Amino acid sequence: MTPGVNVKSRRLADVTNKAWGYCLEALREPSRLPFIAYSCATKKAHLGELLELSRHREWMKGSGIRTVLDVGANSGQFASAVRCVLPHARIYSFEPIPDVHARLVARLAPLGNFESFCVALGASCGETTFWRSEFSKSSSLLPMSRTHREAFPWTSRSTPTQVTVDRLDNYIPRIVLDPGVLLKLDVQGYEAAVLEGAKEILAQVSFVQVETSFATLYEGQSSFGEVYRLLTEAGFDYAGSSGQTRSPVDGAILQEDALFRRSAPC
Repeated sequence: MTPGVNVKSRRLADVTNKAWGYCLEALREPSRLPFIAYSCATKKAHLGELLELSRHREWMKGSGIRTVLDVGANSGQFASAVRCVLPHARIYSFEPIPDVHARLVARLAPLGNFESFCVALGASCGETTFWRSEFSKSSSLLPMSRTHREAFPWTSRSTPTQVTVDRLDNYIPRIVLDPGVLLKLDVQGYEAAVLEGAKEILAQVSFVQVETSFATLYEGQSSFGEVYRLLTEAGFDYAGSSGQTRSPVDGAILQEDALFRRSAPC
């Protein structure tokens, strides 16, 4: 089998597995199906994200979350789902790729109570190299590792481009942080740098949902242990995993969506 055909077959297998997983998740609680169908049809909610978030709908609605900081928004997969689960929350999204950011705006702006910024976030400000993957969700400020390329070969081709990077704290004058605040991070290994540049805002955050890694998927990335340390030192407790990503090569757990809850009210 040629490399190109192998990549296509691996990608097809990944899509098929996700679709099957969506079906099983939907059937696990059939009572959610009307809400999911309505949200996807009328509000352009991303099915996979909505299936995941709808499992946590009751506690999220009762948590008092009124502001969502969506860092690493891509084209609005998470934001579109959280808008349905928390219809009255104010959403601020951050996405550095201009054309992907445009799709994000087209998807979310019509729903209202939303603002976005075409910028990468980190510990400093300026212009920097960003590695855009042909699979945009795998793009990062860090070069992709061999482990990532072997596990997900359809993401492996990356193009360097220049983007603006800023600190989240610098946006304090431009956003309204109605309590409670949910900070969502999906930044492909750059979590520690984002948290370093968000110390002031982090003091006002009640929940952090962060994609963390157990394997080296990007060169110089943050590990789960490092993210755990930074957030527990900032006053958060680890509240569990809301989902894991396994390697299609050997089944090893590569990442999880970790939830952290502030130890005491902000």
